[in-house]
Amino acid sequence: MSALVVAAHPDDEVLGAGGTIAAMAAAGRPVTILIVAEGVSLRHQGITLEQARETCREAARRLGVTDVRFGGFSADGTLIADGPQSQVVSLISEALQDVRPETVLTHHAGDIHADHRLLARSVVYATRIMASGTVRRVLHFEVLSSTEQQTRQADTFVPTVFQDIDAFVDAKCHALEAYHYETFDAPHPRSTHGIRALAGYRGVQVGAGAAEAFVLGREFVGAATWTGGGA
Repeated sequence: MSALVVAAHPDDEVLGAGGTIAAMAAAGRPVTILIVAEGVSLRHQGITLEQARETCREAARRLGVTDVRFGGFSADGTLIADGPQSQVVSLISEALQDVRPETVLTHHAGDIHADHRLLARSVVYATRIMASGTVRRVLHFEVLSSTEQQTRQADTFVPTVFQDIDAFVDAKCHALEAYHYETFDAPHPRSTHGIRALAGYRGVQVGAGAAEAFVLGREFVGAATWTGGGA
């Protein structure tokens, strides 16, 4: 089963689904990572666009993935949400047609970051008629320092799907360390300490050593599944 990970900014893919990405890659599943806007990295002095993209590629390599793509949005550092959603939907739709994934992982619609919310809605829109394409499952992940900072005024992240990442927490931390200009020391949530703490907590929820949590957005199950014939 192939997967497409759609992330707003560099390091979102690691924080949100790094352990799951590593687990899928280790199992031989094709994984493609789409970073919609890498412009956020350019706010750091001395970081060029190509350096930002190479950092994304290095983080992906540490997770076992080589197919990393870039949307090129917000090169001037502005929010994706400041532009028309139709352009984002088109970008995602093109990636879906090219990659033909069965699973799509992306942000949660209740996130505190406007870009994350827009991307979640855009993925839902691009995958809205699931029987007409290859996508069978859409999962929404949580991003430390962003999703958990939202208040109850919005849609709260309440996970319904958990991935065992006990064997891949180290790989996730190693990948985050590639983004040295986006990480902080403990107790900041965007840190290796934060990753291990959240993975341990999500693991406790389901009786595993460590886990990543997702909200199931939509799933299409073929009729043959109910008769034992497979999806």
